[in-house]
Amino acid sequence: MINNINSYNGNYNLNSSSSSSSSEIDGIIEAHKNSNTTTVESTLHVNKTLYLSDRATKIHALSTEFFSNGAISFNDVNALKESAYQLGLISKQEYAYLTNTEPTANDTPLNKEMSTQTLATFAGDFIERLDATDVDENNIETESNSLLALTEALTTAKTILSDVDRAKSSPDFKESLAAALFSIKEMINADSFEIIPLDDKVGISKVYQALEIIDKISPKRLSNAKVNQYIQVSFN
Repeated sequence: MINNINSYNGNYNLNSSSSSSSSEIDGIIEAHKNSNTTTVESTLHVNKTLYLSDRATKIHALSTEFFSNGAISFNDVNALKESAYQLGLISKQEYAYLTNTEPTANDTPLNKEMSTQTLATFAGDFIERLDATDVDENNIETESNSLLALTEALTTAKTILSDVDRAKSSPDFKESLAAALFSIKEMINADSFEIIPLDDKVGISKVYQALEIIDKISPKRLSNAKVNQYIQVSFN
């Protein structure tokens, strides 16, 4: 549970860690595959058939498998990420980066109830807890702005992850998705992220991974200038 807004302060570190070497990336991927053998094997039969297909066919197959049956659950994220990587829809570096946003293997695994929960349900619950958080009176403006940005990001995430195909029909889909990814990435990169409860860390990281993959398989990616313009407007 969230006990204090200081866990979500505005002092975010926007600089990602230095680029991983090829051997480090391969190690991350191999370790992740070894820890998710069942998930990997369950997607291989689809990927072997589709690997040589065109990009549109691959995206359609991935969307049908993961987005056509309602909201995405925590248990779906690893399979979604693995399938996207094996189909060539995300690169080796992107796969390794997304895997690195997860808590370490030494952390306690998710409880059974959370593992079957949808990402949209988690986002909604997290928003409720953020709304109930007390703001530090000595730093009201900064913390209120950070809290508002994160709440808006998770609200967008909840909408998208509840029904991806429907969300894509919105004319502002790419802009709102870009802003949500920006705010959630800030949270994950912040030092304060390490002190929040494990279930919340896992939940936020899974939401981020799912949104990143949705962004990468969605058409009409925005230019950096357009993303920066939208983010600037959303924070004013």
